[in-house]
Amino acid sequence: MLSFNDNSLLSLPTHALDCDLKLQTTWQQCGFNRIGDLWRLPRDGFLKRFGAQALAELDSGFGVQNKLAPGAVSHTPANTFEQETELPFHSDRLDLIEHHAQTLLQAVCRWLKQQKHGARELQWSFKHAHGEEILRLRSAQPTDCLDTWKRLLHHQLGRMQFEDDIRNLRVQCAHSELLPNINTSFLPDPGKSLHNWDNTCDVLRARLGEQTVLFAATESDPRPECSVVLQPVPLIKNSSIAFKKGDKTHTPELNNATLPCSAPRPLWLLPQPKPLQGKTPSWQAGGPWQLLSGPERVEFGWWDAQPCKRDYYCARDSNSSLVWLYQDLLEDNTRWFLHGYFA
Repeated sequence: MLSFNDNSLLSLPTHALDCDLKLQTTWQQCGFNRIGDLWRLPRDGFLKRFGAQALAELDSGFGVQNKLAPGAVSHTPANTFEQETELPFHSDRLDLIEHHAQTLLQAVCRWLKQQKHGARELQWSFKHAHGEEILRLRSAQPTDCLDTWKRLLHHQLGRMQFEDDIRNLRVQCAHSELLPNINTSFLPDPGKSLHNWDNTCDVLRARLGEQTVLFAATESDPRPECSVVLQPVPLIKNSSIAFKKGDKTHTPELNNATLPCSAPRPLWLLPQPKPLQGKTPSWQAGGPWQLLSGPERVEFGWWDAQPCKRDYYCARDSNSSLVWLYQDLLEDNTRWFLHGYFA
């Protein structure tokens, strides 16, 4: 940075500084969009409000050492992989494109093995004269296996159609994670079946689309229709994954909250609650809806556009099926609804 003049440094955006993301957000909320906005602040005030490390990062660009700040922050490159190659021909034939894409796969897998890391996603870019086509290869588990990525690339590339000849290929691994040590055992490994299931899910998604296989996860929302979400990738419980700075393409992690265990809840919910017709459910036997247990009060969302105040009951219908009913307490006539079935 010392090779630039001061005006060039002052005009740079604040996210050029290697500082915490929360601190970057605070600067934006305060209206500090350029490094010059921070440089014109009082030094002592900057140190008290934003910390010594941020001051050292700011001063290091101008070759200034503040006596209250530590030494210049050492910069380390992001642990990412990116490589691009130009095809010796311009073609839209998938077999030829796949042949040269496998060379890039060998390079990224070799880099992963050197790091002893595995990747869950590889982003591909197929460039042509009028733009580029983006392809994301996803794996349920982090892996550095070349055969696995080749198989996923073959299935997913077969579903693509290029309107123009491809000229360049680029592969990028934005984030990776450390692979656990594998210990072989004389007895069968109980986790091997889970690994085979993950591979099967990966192949199905690559051949049939991302929405073919969905993973269920829980969200911290008492409303039953909002408490379970389905996503194309499994929930990552390990939070030690280092995401690339400024990357907005990764799927945010869910809270992985547990559902209430005080009352049973069905996994099969209707797309829309169905109003009950006829007699009101009661605790007496012989009716169309016989209440078995409850109520479970769910009152939530009074601050947003989907408030709810319900009493949930487990009941049995005329076919002896175990169902989940609720009484809507927000309505004046407190109607009853069928919301789900127990398997």
